[in-house]
Amino acid sequence: MLRIFTGSLIGLAFALHATAAGASGFALREWSASAQGSAYAGATAGADDITFMAFNPAGLTRHQGSQAALGAAYIAGQSKFSLDAATTVLTGPITGGNGGDDGLPNSIAPSAYLSHQFSPRLFGGVSLTVPIGLITEYDRGWVGRYHALDSEITAIDLNPVLAYKVTPKLSIGGGVRITYAEGRMSNAVDFGTIDVATLGNAFGGTPTMDDGFVEVEGDDFGFGFNFGMLYQVTPSTRIGAAYRSKVATDLEGDARFSNGAVGDAISGAFGNFVNTGMVAEVTFPESVSFGVHHDINPQWSVMAEAAWTRWSRLQELRVKFDNPVQPDDVINSYWRDTWFMALGATYRHSSKLTARIGVAFDQTPVPHSSRTPRVPDQDRTWFSVGMQYALGKGSSLDFGYTHLFLPETAVDLSVADPANAARGNLSGSFSIDADIFVIQFKTNL
Repeated sequence: MLRIFTGSLIGLAFALHATAAGASGFALREWSASAQGSAYAGATAGADDITFMAFNPAGLTRHQGSQAALGAAYIAGQSKFSLDAATTVLTGPITGGNGGDDGLPNSIAPSAYLSHQFSPRLFGGVSLTVPIGLITEYDRGWVGRYHALDSEITAIDLNPVLAYKVTPKLSIGGGVRITYAEGRMSNAVDFGTIDVATLGNAFGGTPTMDDGFVEVEGDDFGFGFNFGMLYQVTPSTRIGAAYRSKVATDLEGDARFSNGAVGDAISGAFGNFVNTGMVAEVTFPESVSFGVHHDINPQWSVMAEAAWTRWSRLQELRVKFDNPVQPDDVINSYWRDTWFMALGATYRHSSKLTARIGVAFDQTPVPHSSRTPRVPDQDRTWFSVGMQYALGKGSSLDFGYTHLFLPETAVDLSVADPANAARGNLSGSFSIDADIFVIQFKTNL
C-alpha cells in the first residue's frame, strides 16, 4: 500500500487538466482577434486576414504582397469552490479554506504572423501562437491541497507554412509545427495519514497535521504538421478543411520535495520522497476542422465551423522518476473526443468599419468520474462580438470580446480510487466564469 501512496502522490501532481478560461481540455483558440469576433465560426474557410493561416494555411493565397500581424488575448477567469465534504482514507475530516478568491489567475496569450507572396500562385507565412495554456492556483492550506495547489502548462507553436493556388478556385497549404512545452505542478502530501495508514504510526504522524509539499517541473520540444484546403464553390461561397497533427513531448525535469519532520523520517527510512529527476509523456492531440463562409451581399456574410479533437488519446499519463525507489505512476484520465461548433455573421458597415458576432458550443473531454480540482472543466457556450477598424494603407485594428457560459461543475473524488488514497475524499462544486478580450494590429509591409 505504501507503494500506491508513493506513486500516486507525485504522478497525479502532473495530471493533465484544464482551465475553463479558454477552449475545452487545456487548449486555447485565442490565435486571432478577427476570428474570435465571430466565435471562430468559419475560421477554416474565412481567410479574412493572414491570422487565419493558423486555422488553415491554404487561406494565405487570398492575401497579396507581404503582411504582418500582432495580437494578444487577455483571459480573465474566476473560479469559486464550494465544499460538500472532505475526509482522509481514515475517515477523519480534512480542514481548510475554499482555495482562495480566484483559482484561475488572469493571463495573456500573444500571437504573431508574417506572410509573403513569392509568385502569383505560391505564398508563404509563419505564425507564433499559444495553442495550449493553463494556470490554476489554490491557497497552500485549502481543503483540496492534496489534490492540487499550483498548476501551469504552456505550449508555444512556431508554424512555418506554404500555400499554393492550384486553380483559381482551389488552394492547398501545409507546414511544420515546432512546439515548445513546459509544465509545473504542485500539491501537498499528507505524511501524517501515510504514517498512520501504512506504517502503523511509526514516526508519530498526525493525519492532515504533518503536511509536506512536492513540485514537479519539466519541458521539451515536440514536432508536428498541419495542412488544409480552401475551395471557392461559387463567387460568394467558399469551404475549407484543415488538419493539425498530434505533438508528442516528454516533459523532462525535476521533482522537488519539502517534507517536514515526519516526511523526512519516512524518506530516510525508505529512500522515497527525495529530490529526483522525472519525465512525463504528454501528447497534445490532433484535430480536424471544417468551415464554410457565405457572402449574402456586399455587407453581410454568414459562417459556420465544426472542429473535432482527438482528446481520447489522453487515457492515461505515465510519470517516470529517476529515483528507482519511486515507482512509475499511471494516471487514468479517460478523456473523450470532442466537437466544437460555431455560427457567426459579419457586417461591413463601411470601408472602414466591420462588425462581427458569433456563438459556439464547446464540449469538454473530461468525464465526471475523472474531474478533479486540476480539471474543473465542463461544456461551455461562447458568445463573441468583434470589430475591425481600417486605418488606411493596408493597416487595421481588430478588437474582440468573448464571454464563456459554464454550468456549475461538480467534483466527487473517492478513496475507492487507489490514486486518491493519500489525498482522501473530496466532494464539492466549482462556479466558473470567464471573459476574453483580444486586440490585433495588421499591416502591409
